[in-house]
Amino acid sequence: MGVMDGSAIGAMDFAYKYPFSSEAREIVAQSHAAFDPAMLRAGKRRLEEALQSGSIAYAPTGLSEVKYAHVMSYVYARMLVSAMNSRAALTGYVNAEAKRSADALVEDTDDNVLHLAAELGIRMDYDSGTFRIGFEKFLALSPKTPDLSLVHQDLGNGVVSMQRYKAARVMERAMTAEISKKLPIPLKELPIEAVQLSKSIKMPAGKIEVRINKAKYTWIAKLLANPIGDVRHRTTNLILAPYLVNVQGLSEDDAAKVIVDYIERCKQVEPNTKVNESYIRYQCRYAKAHGTKPMSYDRAKELLKDVVALE
Repeated sequence: MGVMDGSAIGAMDFAYKYPFSSEAREIVAQSHAAFDPAMLRAGKRRLEEALQSGSIAYAPTGLSEVKYAHVMSYVYARMLVSAMNSRAALTGYVNAEAKRSADALVEDTDDNVLHLAAELGIRMDYDSGTFRIGFEKFLALSPKTPDLSLVHQDLGNGVVSMQRYKAARVMERAMTAEISKKLPIPLKELPIEAVQLSKSIKMPAGKIEVRINKAKYTWIAKLLANPIGDVRHRTTNLILAPYLVNVQGLSEDDAAKVIVDYIERCKQVEPNTKVNESYIRYQCRYAKAHGTKPMSYDRAKELLKDVVALE
């Protein structure tokens, strides 16, 4: 890929987090890449992760090669989900992509939040630690959950003021609409290789499982016994919420209580965290609604390798 200057590095990082953005489209256009079987396979893995777990994991990285591959695999995943000719697959994939970018947004800079909002056509301001949006736009975009109902918001002069995690959730709906544009791609416009490979991609049998092998998740019990000082956002949404709700079968309230207690213990290791009770409850609701499963053990070891030993 060659050596990139600071602006190019910033654009690549933004594209990695938000592969539907204008920065990502520019990177794809400038690549002049021919059809790439390796990226097609990467797109398949991305799509299968979305369909099987209901989410696509976001993890920060400093490797430009990884970021570039992720931007390109997004293009191929769109081809593959279009070739599947399944409305359920398309909806599941789009929602998973939007959730990944919303998770990235929670950890991003204030400037990037505002920049992405502008790209999505959302007028948003930032002042004194809060993001502000017109209440009509808020009503149009906010998910219909109790904590985001208008009556519970900081409202004044027709403007809603929100913390970052709420702004990310509101913007998630706009991201879903943006990702959905030009999908599905007409079959006649798809490479034959994508059409053929799509036939090997299976939709999950269903969200309700008759049996769950709880034994393979014993490592999560060890994680809960060992507070960590980093990656607590992703630990909550990719591991703990799905585990407690969909493996252990706890109610959303009880699962949230367990995670709140865990985060409080984590604060004794490192007090600075943006994980709060509202964020935790949202992740528990999301896990329940989408039947998501915890991140695999191998991927969790990679995520947590610098903060806790899972063996």
